[in-house]
Amino acid sequence: MTLELPPQATQVGLAVDVAAFAIHEGVLHALLIERGTRPHAQSWALPGGFVHVGEELHEAALRELRDETSIELEPRHLEQFYTFGAISRDPRGRIVSVAHLAVLPHGTVHVMAGANTLHADWFPAHAPPPLAFDHAVILNRAIKRLQLRLEYANLALEFLPETFTLPELQGVHEAILNRQLDKRNFRKRLLAQGILTPSGERRSGVGRPAQLYRRAKGTKTGLL
Repeated sequence: MTLELPPQATQVGLAVDVAAFAIHEGVLHALLIERGTRPHAQSWALPGGFVHVGEELHEAALRELRDETSIELEPRHLEQFYTFGAISRDPRGRIVSVAHLAVLPHGTVHVMAGANTLHADWFPAHAPPPLAFDHAVILNRAIKRLQLRLEYANLALEFLPETFTLPELQGVHEAILNRQLDKRNFRKRLLAQGILTPSGERRSGVGRPAQLYRRAKGTKTGLL
């Protein structure tokens, strides 16, 4: 029995791009790098690059994130969410990018330029600067994926510390959705889902101490 050989294929490059998010001062931010090499040198872009031989896609995404932004912390959430393969998306040739969505640990703020990058910084995700390649499209789709994940995967919990207040959790939802939510309806709907449990602690501040919550046991975000 002979094996059928695949047809002659056009040479295609395989890359990864990472839309990494965190919430700073109540605003959803995306991590961007200023490219130091052509094409699009001195333009802002998502962290990313080519996949090495023998490297899994998620490994390539983590490597590029570390190398280009000097972040050593592992994301709290990492998933592939879309493949971008338009013929003209990269002037270097036919390059297909497997885009990843990442949520970085609570409190992640400081970043530095890494390999082949001039700068790395956080920008409001809903109002980024002009981006290289098709990265504006990638970022926009990543935000929509993030918004979808709020409804069926409880991904908002990954933006918070171990214990948090309901207003803080509502703030995460509002930052990602880019709109305000009704406090009473949000609290009622969220508590009915059974994804939270009281921590038994309260946070002191102005007015009545706020009840602290944590993720209920067995609650997951559906990490891929």
